Amino acid sequence: MPSTISNISLIFFLMLSVVTWGQNNSTYYGEVMFGKVAKHRDGLLYEVPPVSMIFQVGKVTQTDGSKPWHDYWGFPRLEHSVHFNVFGEKDVLGYAIGAAPGVGFYMFRGDRSSLLLHFATGLAYLTREFNPLTNPSNNAIGSNFNNTTQIKLSYETPIIKTLSLDIGFGLTHYSNGLNSSPNSGINVIGFHFGVKPTIANRKEPKGSIAQPLTISKNWGINGYVSYGLSEHRITGGPKYPIKNYTLGIFYQSHSFIKWHAGLDYDYALVFYEFAIRDFQSEEDAKGKATSTAAYAAIEGVFGNLSVRCQVGYYLEIFYDRKESLPYSKFNFIYNIPYEIYEVRPFFGLLLKTHVAVADYVALQVGIEW
Repeated sequence: MPSTISNISLIFFLMLSVVTWGQNNSTYYGEVMFGKVAKHRDGLLYEVPPVSMIFQVGKVTQTDGSKPWHDYWGFPRLEHSVHFNVFGEKDVLGYAIGAAPGVGFYMFRGDRSSLLLHFATGLAYLTREFNPLTNPSNNAIGSNFNNTTQIKLSYETPIIKTLSLDIGFGLTHYSNGLNSSPNSGINVIGFHFGVKPTIANRKEPKGSIAQPLTISKNWGINGYVSYGLSEHRITGGPKYPIKNYTLGIFYQSHSFIKWHAGLDYDYALVFYEFAIRDFQSEEDAKGKATSTAAYAAIEGVFGNLSVRCQVGYYLEIFYDRKESLPYSKFNFIYNIPYEIYEVRPFFGLLLKTHVAVADYVALQVGIEW
């Protein structure tokens, strides 16, 4: 099952890349980042290398208003990138190779220069994971295959008519969502610079050339089930399933914004097994395995793709776990472009965290009415 989740995750991100690839007005770029590995908690055993370097190439596509959501989100850029990360300590941290689709939002857009906020998420392969015998110092990452997420702020300006300079700073993060232990994650923070051919339609289009969308119903019902695996605390130990059921209502304030509220229900087998082995009663063990929460969320829609950010607070119903409160979920969703009696199915991936600590990664399927 762990390999199944990894394979489905790969297929999902490949699909995400294909969906966002087919645009005109594209160009290619290259950049290099100089930075440092940033420890974000105590107890990490590796030594921070003096400098880390990330070499990145990719494709950038300027949206042109051919889709209604282009106009609403300020005509963002669609981005696809691959990178090679030299952490700076090959025996402990090794290297990383990653690929991620993403989007760049304009914070400022002038006639010549632009300021953009970039977000990308995908998959990465790390060459040196934790091993209690051969690599005990890397107690940050317990698997070769991981999620990679990049957040960058960049300033772009032409240096000649056909070539632009790109400078900025950002964060590159690696994590497996506690699918394998340990999973503190590795962060690289630094400054980057690069060059790219100047994108033709730098100026903002006057408006969308697509037909605007209309909302037939502002209110609706949304529900999904998800299934994840967690190798909780014991490296090389069993991967216990986590089942989640979520049901709520939503209000669609715009064609591309939804506001959600509802209830979350989790059942984590790892807590049940631990309680039973600690000679606790069956009732107490089930209580520790079960949690119910109330949540609120906002969802941004980009055509058939959407991103949902959710915050929840645990309720004292079937709940006896000592967790950091509140929790958050990040859902990456593909909405299937077909409806049956106004019911639209969707599927995707979600990450649940408590502050900066990952709880699990899960596959999700659901429906919306």
